[in-house]
Amino acid sequence: MSTVFGGMAVSLDGYIRSENGDLSWLNDAMAEDEDYGFEETERRTGAYVMGANTYREVAGMGGGGSAVPTHVVTHDETLATTGNMQPFSGDLGDLVARIKSSIPAEKDICVFGGGQLVTEFIELGLLDELGVAIVPVILGGGVPFFGRISQWTRLELLECRHFPSGIVLLTYGLKGLPA
Repeated sequence: MSTVFGGMAVSLDGYIRSENGDLSWLNDAMAEDEDYGFEETERRTGAYVMGANTYREVAGMGGGGSAVPTHVVTHDETLATTGNMQPFSGDLGDLVARIKSSIPAEKDICVFGGGQLVTEFIELGLLDELGVAIVPVILGGGVPFFGRISQWTRLELLECRHFPSGIVLLTYGLKGLPA
């Protein structure tokens, strides 16, 4: 059975992007000889779901040419599509069900940003795992990781990995509302 997992890199003070949109803080923190789970993510992923802004950023950096199907959640009908990218607007539950029926059972669905999309997946109870890469930088403001969440959600720590660069990867299982 496919797992829906997602997450993002975040500054220690909880931001995914600085106020001026600069992402150099993220690239500056990463070390060339450290794999922050990218290879494992590629192996386990049968389909990606990402927001339009994240898709534009990835495509702008030369990415977006993956053989893995990518569903971009957007209402922008002018969004340029390439390769295996498919725009989507509609019910996210329907999208997850459709993807699960189209990928091998041993493959998972990766929700790859942005913060609002991850928040929506949590709100709808569609996310099974949440990965947070804490980057050792304090931005002091910007775009927060999470949007407003209407109810608190319990998390279970599944894994904690740290790297010499100071980046810490936390993987949580989502347990839903408290009993």
